[in-house]
Amino acid sequence: MNSSIGGGLGRLATVLSALVTLLSSQVAAAEGPMIIPGGQLDRAYPKADIYLETPHEPSIPPGAACQVAKRYVDLVNAGKYAEIAELYADDATFLEPVRPSLQGKQAIRDFYTRRIGSFQPEVTPVAFIGNDVECVMELAMKMEIDGRPRWLLVSVDHFVLDGDGDVKLMVVFSRPPTEEIRALLEATE
Repeated sequence: MNSSIGGGLGRLATVLSALVTLLSSQVAAAEGPMIIPGGQLDRAYPKADIYLETPHEPSIPPGAACQVAKRYVDLVNAGKYAEIAELYADDATFLEPVRPSLQGKQAIRDFYTRRIGSFQPEVTPVAFIGNDVECVMELAMKMEIDGRPRWLLVSVDHFVLDGDGDVKLMVVFSRPPTEEIRALLEATE
């Protein structure tokens, strides 16, 4: 056999062996606990990001933007939906992929008092990253699943502040419910 072919096959065998080892370790990891910001996910729900326990609340990084994001969570949980609008600039923009965009403090106030206030969510942050101007926060929401309260990872919210420290832009990246989540929620109604 040509030595260059033999050397090439040897390198190919080494690469394939490394790939098999890597894939085996990924399969083993997939069977073990899945730890994400906030805690461990429940493997009983493979198509839903449901925490085993109440998520751990993260530390808030220094900087004004994540302080505003934390205040937002506090107001949502207190049911103070009209006050949430006071975090926003008069000409603020609110973007969410599954709903029409909102422009201005009054439209944002109406959204929170009518839409969010109608179902009164309880949320907790599970991760923050940010500075004085921007903050990205991951949120989990408490829901009744299989007859008991559980926490489901639901969104990533991006806050951008203006020079006065008001939210000038908020982009919400909501996680659409999977079929498994829809079935679990319907079973508890």
